[in-house]
Amino acid sequence: MIWSTAALTLACLGMAVTETSQWGHYLIDKGEAISLFGLAFILAGGFVLYRQGRLRVSLPFALPWLLYPVITQGDQIIDNLSITSMQVICQVLLTLIFWVPIAVLVLAAKFGLQPKAGQPARTRAWTALVPGLRWIEQGRVREGSAVMTLALLTLEIWVAYRLLGAYMVATLIALILLVLWRLVHGRDSAAPSAFVRSEASALVMLLVGIAVSFGLYIGYKNRPGAYQGSPSYLFDPSQPDAGYKLDAIKIPTAPDAAPAGAAADDASQLLGGYADALQELANGYYILDRNYTHHFHNVLFARSWPILPNFRAVALSRIADARRHATAVGASSERVHAELAQSPGLVALIDEMEAFLKFNFERAALLETLSAKFIETNDGLQHAAHIYEGEGKLVGMQLGDILKKHAAVLDAPNQSAVVARFKSVTAAIYDAYKDRVVGF
Repeated sequence: MIWSTAALTLACLGMAVTETSQWGHYLIDKGEAISLFGLAFILAGGFVLYRQGRLRVSLPFALPWLLYPVITQGDQIIDNLSITSMQVICQVLLTLIFWVPIAVLVLAAKFGLQPKAGQPARTRAWTALVPGLRWIEQGRVREGSAVMTLALLTLEIWVAYRLLGAYMVATLIALILLVLWRLVHGRDSAAPSAFVRSEASALVMLLVGIAVSFGLYIGYKNRPGAYQGSPSYLFDPSQPDAGYKLDAIKIPTAPDAAPAGAAADDASQLLGGYADALQELANGYYILDRNYTHHFHNVLFARSWPILPNFRAVALSRIADARRHATAVGASSERVHAELAQSPGLVALIDEMEAFLKFNFERAALLETLSAKFIETNDGLQHAAHIYEGEGKLVGMQLGDILKKHAAVLDAPNQSAVVARFKSVTAAIYDAYKDRVVGF
């Protein structure tokens, strides 16, 4: 249990400091199921330890397992709060996340290394590698624990500086000062005081902790309204009809003849141009998504991660270019439709892309207006990030549905030359978003 708890605490710390990365998103999202398994594990383990009479001394190891489900709902907890309230709550959670791994590792060292009653102290060569371990195994447990804690806190300062920001660095410095004060003014005790006095009370505390952790997880995960207050219709149940209508354009039943000569070239250029315009739109969304996410976290944690200068104007310019590109390419649409009279499947694909681009450019104009209001205050930065994060994911998801819908013509051997470039570009867009976790 000690080693599994230590591994969990380090994993939680890793997820906390990489939350804005795609891997961090993935681990936190997948971690919801793991966190519930962890509650079941600690519940079963608690009863085993209670029967063995060891639950009271092992109770601190339960804290990471209780904390993990709450961490997975961290963004839901701070949803729609002021930036100051978000900063306070995040700092409390991060302080626990940074402190708990150290507490678990120090407790594990004490359990494994301090001399047992009536037995001589042992000296292991490898304990010299970690500050404080040698003192713990020599029986100077208080001093050794403090030195080990100070060493780990100092290491975490580097982590906080690199990945979080000034608020967490200041918090860790305060913890270091507290440990130093305890080292200087504390005293050894043969019978250390314990908050929990009996096995029965330890079991009650564990059960209450599990209930509170599970209740917070369920409550925040299923709170009414949009997930994290996201303005994107991807996560807002109040916008069930806001998405692209995939069934509006019907797939013809008549077989497609392969266009030849100029008709084939024109169709290929039209479809390829539409795919390029969609790629430009997705690129604009990605710039806004990533830079608003980092900008928000820079404010939240008082850090200075670089963001693209004037990124909003750059991204909106990309989106405007995509709109102009689609309009310019679409000037040949009427002629191409006439040329493809014997290829109704290709015509349906062209109609689908024109409708999909029209829908997304209308959405882009709406998002520009909404996000402009969000960024008037730092409180709204998270929503600006969410709306473009969700919209980019939707472009990829819905494009995947379109590709499946028109698979017959896209996979037809006699149309391969016409759709080759279109397939290449749209596959790249879909692949960029298909496994992406959003909503953080």
